[in-house]
Amino acid sequence: MELFSKIRSSVTSLVIRRLLKSRKRNKKVYNLSTARTIGIVFDGTNPKNFDGVYDFYKSLKERNIKVSILGYVHSRDIPNNFLIRKNIQFFTTKEVNWYYKPKNTEALKFANKKFDILINLDLNNEKVINYIVSISMARFKVGRFVKGDSYNDLSIRMDQEPTLEYFIQQIWHYLELINRSDLTPKFENV
Repeated sequence: MELFSKIRSSVTSLVIRRLLKSRKRNKKVYNLSTARTIGIVFDGTNPKNFDGVYDFYKSLKERNIKVSILGYVHSRDIPNNFLIRKNIQFFTTKEVNWYYKPKNTEALKFANKKFDILINLDLNNEKVINYIVSISMARFKVGRFVKGDSYNDLSIRMDQEPTLEYFIQQIWHYLELINRSDLTPKFENV
């Protein structure tokens, strides 16, 4: 079984590398003041994550940022309580091929959108979510630091296993700080 998993991961990496050669994205650093569009991708397998993600969504909307959310559920079906919220797309394991590529059209559309910021809230390093983040056309990608992952433009290192709420707080903190013009040193002619 472990051999199959290694082969599967190798094929996934090869497919992603080939795909990235033909996809050119415009990289640019954005913060919460300059971003107009944000995409959020998260692992919706644990229902506890849903409320935290939705609260984050509402906070971003209060700043007049257009937000799209994509959730992956590691199951064959989407829980009914997830379907009552608007503006959130979900997909499941039955909509993923054997090398983790989503077959769901909404997931592929999400990856092709040129968000100012893509925020990866996955704390479990799900290969399906990594696939979406890696091929995303977002200008600035933010997520948790994972050794060997080079898909994020800003990776936030966590010393221990964080809660989703704590991780969201850290993302908010760094996206408030980064690239702020009021923090740029001013030099006067002497």
